[in-house]
Amino acid sequence: MIFIECKKGLPIDYELFLIKRYNSYFTTCRYMEVYYTSYDINYMLVYENNDLIDLLVFGNRGNTSSCFNSLVDIDQKIIKECIQKLFEKFLFIKKIEIVASYKRYFLNKSFLFYKADDYVLDLPSTMDDYCMELGFHTRKNLKNRKVRLSRDYPQVNFVIKFGVEIEEALINKIIQLNYDRLKQKGIICNFDSAYNLYTFKYSQYYGCVAYLEIDGVIVSGCISTIINKRLFLHITAYDNNYSKYNVGEICVYQLIQTSIEKEILTVHFLWGETELKKRFMAKPNLLFSYYIYKTYSIGYIFNRIKYLILNKLISIKDSKYSNSVRTMIKFFRRKEKMI
Repeated sequence: MIFIECKKGLPIDYELFLIKRYNSYFTTCRYMEVYYTSYDINYMLVYENNDLIDLLVFGNRGNTSSCFNSLVDIDQKIIKECIQKLFEKFLFIKKIEIVASYKRYFLNKSFLFYKADDYVLDLPSTMDDYCMELGFHTRKNLKNRKVRLSRDYPQVNFVIKFGVEIEEALINKIIQLNYDRLKQKGIICNFDSAYNLYTFKYSQYYGCVAYLEIDGVIVSGCISTIINKRLFLHITAYDNNYSKYNVGEICVYQLIQTSIEKEILTVHFLWGETELKKRFMAKPNLLFSYYIYKTYSIGYIFNRIKYLILNKLISIKDSKYSNSVRTMIKFFRRKEKMI
């Protein structure tokens, strides 16, 4: 028999339960109090035979409620009962948002609005075992670049800091490196002072920052979070002036080595497919995001059609046929330039 108890505010007294139950940096009170200040937060304690089995946190804003349990696997029956209870308790809520669930749901008056992959690396117990999993060329290139970097810059140093050891200036520097790198690629990111401040504040609780420095100057860095022996890698940045040494990749490799030494179980590279994630043997794990509506309203019908079209366009864009067309276009463009 399932019993659900609703309470207002952040479930601060249940922080340890959230960490042990969900293994997610999103699903912690510390993350919510830093990033979700504009929401009216409520939570539901889910009991089965007097045992607490789940704790769902919702943030209400306007007529929408967002479930703050992300990167988690929660049974559909529990999700369904909590959603029903939330609609009954807050009559002004018309829509509920579930983001980045490892579990696929089939709920009434709902639709999938986004699908992505969390790239996860399961760590072995020793660095030797991990190196054996890497491809031959990856091992060779990493070794050669590390040797060349140490030869050209004998003062190179790998540093790692945790929690309150992490300075705000360090966070700002790594984010700036990432911004500059992306800007050179023509990608403009929405990093601002608020983003930097939130990242720093959360790092004081569960943060892990690793970086390479040469003569005291940071040339690459990783901002990550450690939750219950799981490491979540948020930002990998490097100075483009040292790109020939692949200092970003070396920094990630050193971070993985430290993680194995500290008996971390997994490294979550999070969403987005990149060559680095493939080279380091991270495997995709599907994530599903949903909107659940209170009624079959016009808003539900309109948004369902809109996201069906968007998802179809994305699937076409990512298909093998689309890749071949893009390759052909690039070939003809190069040919035109030669002429």
